[in-house]
Amino acid sequence: MKMRSPTAALSENPLRASAKLDAGMVQMLSMMVDDAEQPVTLELRDFGIWAVTEEGVRMFIGSMEKRPVERDTPRAS
Repeated sequence: MKMRSPTAALSENPLRASAKLDAGMVQMLSMMVDDAEQPVTLELRDFGIWAVTEEGVRMFIGSMEKRPVERDTPRAS
């Protein structure tokens, strides 16, 4: 199996979502994971970040800025 460079892998798998977490947000997320004692799913929505347990317990982690809509323009290789 031939190994691909990280740059090639990144260009083939575009970024779908990102979020900036401050210390308070990380602390809230850590508390939820500790309390749930199981993995949580992060939901990144236009208005904020939510952590959700497998049982459906939801916790608001913090707000997000809405990113401008990217146009479908080809990227340089």
